[in-house]
Amino acid sequence: MAVVFKFILLIAILYASSFACDQRSPRRETAEWRDLFVGKCLLYKQVYGSRLLCNITIVCSQLWSKVKLAVEYQPKCNFNNSAYEDLVTASQHFVPENKFLFWENVYPFVMWYSNSGHKYYTISDTLTGYLFDNIEWCGNSTETDGIEKYPSTCPGYEVGPDCQKSAQSVFWETASKFYARSAHGDVHVMLNASISPAFPKDSYFGNNELPNINGSKVKKATILMVHSLDDPVLETCSSESIKNLMVRFTAKGISPSCIDNPRDVQMLMCSENLSDPNCSILRSSGAKRTMMTPLSYLIFLIFCFKSLNIFV
Repeated sequence: MAVVFKFILLIAILYASSFACDQRSPRRETAEWRDLFVGKCLLYKQVYGSRLLCNITIVCSQLWSKVKLAVEYQPKCNFNNSAYEDLVTASQHFVPENKFLFWENVYPFVMWYSNSGHKYYTISDTLTGYLFDNIEWCGNSTETDGIEKYPSTCPGYEVGPDCQKSAQSVFWETASKFYARSAHGDVHVMLNASISPAFPKDSYFGNNELPNINGSKVKKATILMVHSLDDPVLETCSSESIKNLMVRFTAKGISPSCIDNPRDVQMLMCSENLSDPNCSILRSSGAKRTMMTPLSYLIFLIFCFKSLNIFV
């Protein structure tokens, strides 16, 4: 009986430990956030520095001081609209022309698609956004240092009538405006075709970024209507919300265009699941491209013979 009890106890311990990594510590000391912030800042400088930060000096500890000054003792639902101005200004840097990628309701995929700036730069691929991406925070007037130690109690970036100005919502509003103002060249906007409306008027892009895109610096906007392989298509380039978006771009003097299910996006999705029925066209077209015609085969043989000095 004792052996059976020990076995059951062992199984219970192993079962409980299998979920240990799923539990986040509810308490985060300010020093831990500071270390996380400075660490992300240093990592960004290491990874992106040669591409984006070559002409400016970023001191991570100074940026942290600006964060703490902005957040400390701030109320959770009545955050100061201008609190982040100094921080966001100090963290601005060059982003290459034609590389700006705006989005709405496609976060996981747009980050995959942007490829950490190798293809495009979302706001989260800039230093400003990178430092706060997937982080929860807010102030607390009852804490000694003015910073909430239980981030899970902080209101997020999606706010409502009862909490209109949170630490996160004000930050992303401020960062979005700066990001949009710096856009130049051709820009892209990725929207979720499986959501209706795909372009909601009351959104971060519609409220904060689109109004701040400068028509004198941006001449073309390409809208990418994307959807997961298994999700239904609820909107296309001909949908009313997209027509409204194109009208707003035109009013700024920006020439809009729209692509349903862009081929490079579909290929990226299919790279993870080529057996999906939606990828059959790519499989067949890929097979056709690999087939050599008699003429191309002859040219290939002549090239090989020449390389072996068989032909004089």
